[in-house]
Amino acid sequence: MGDIISANTLNCVYFGLFILGVGYAIFILISGGLSDIDLPNVDVDIPQINLPGDVDIPGAGIHLGGPDVPAGGLDAPDVGVSPISPITIASFITAFGGIGVITSQFFKIDPRWSLVWATGGALVLSGLMFMFYSQFLIKSQGSSEVKASELIGLPAEVSVPIGEGATGQVAYNTKAGRMLSMAKAVDGGEIPRGQLVKIVQVVGHTVLVKTISTDESVQSSL
Repeated sequence: MGDIISANTLNCVYFGLFILGVGYAIFILISGGLSDIDLPNVDVDIPQINLPGDVDIPGAGIHLGGPDVPAGGLDAPDVGVSPISPITIASFITAFGGIGVITSQFFKIDPRWSLVWATGGALVLSGLMFMFYSQFLIKSQGSSEVKASELIGLPAEVSVPIGEGATGQVAYNTKAGRMLSMAKAVDGGEIPRGQLVKIVQVVGHTVLVKTISTDESVQSSL
């Protein structure tokens, strides 16, 4: 009777952990996808956080002043995956429960050996997942690096007005996603917010831009 109760209890643990692991994996997938949500009129720069040197927010009583902060002033840390990360934990729990159910229910293996198979299989599968996921992230990070020379000719939109001889900010799309950079007009003139421009030169952390028409922007993006 003790062996039956022990086996039944172990089966319940297997099922519970399997369901927990699957649910955890789904939660990670959903919560990770939230970072891709776009909000109207809101620019979110994930690879870099860029602050213009002098910004007034009308009606909010907020003024950000002082020296310009370089476009790459706040860089995100290098991408890395810890062996004890959500993805490996979810993999271990799911594999442990799944292998446990298979060995105990389908192959009728002794509970003690079932635990050995479940633990060993979970360690192997979660280790493989860690290796795959870490290599995938490293390769993705390397392929998404954007060189300064690749910015020249890109169409952009002025997100912070560029004053006469002053610095503003532009937003543009690259292979790494939507990015923001400090910007000045190549002719030293003023460029209002929302104006379409083209990046013609990169000087340090600042891009020099010139205004373009909507038709030119469409042709540049093709």
